[in-house]
Amino acid sequence: MAVKAASKTVKQGRETRPRVRFDPGRLPVLLFVVFLIYLLIVTGSQFGRLYALETSVRQAERELKEVQAQNAALWERVRLLQSDSYVESLAREKFGLVKPGEVPVVVTVAPRQEGQGRRHEGDQNRADNTH
Repeated sequence: MAVKAASKTVKQGRETRPRVRFDPGRLPVLLFVVFLIYLLIVTGSQFGRLYALETSVRQAERELKEVQAQNAALWERVRLLQSDSYVESLAREKFGLVKPGEVPVVVTVAPRQEGQGRRHEGDQNRADNTH
């Protein structure tokens, strides 16, 4: 009999979980909670997509403004290139063209060595002060 009593105490020592029984009266509440979770997931993903779309629209608007500014600059360049005075000055600068009777003058500048330019500037200042 002592053995039977010991086995009963071991069985009683185990933790027994209370059985959860489904109450049909809670079904509407459970369905409502499931619906709310579904609604939150769907709306959350839609807000994420909306944010991504707004970001891409802002980026596209910035790019549009940049392209419009470039377009305006190019149209200004076209307008200048259609004027005879600008084409003439451009030809003189880039290609060294001269009108008949003009004498072309080419100015070359010798490259400066470091420190040498400062010495010459000082010499020039002294020469200016002595005269």
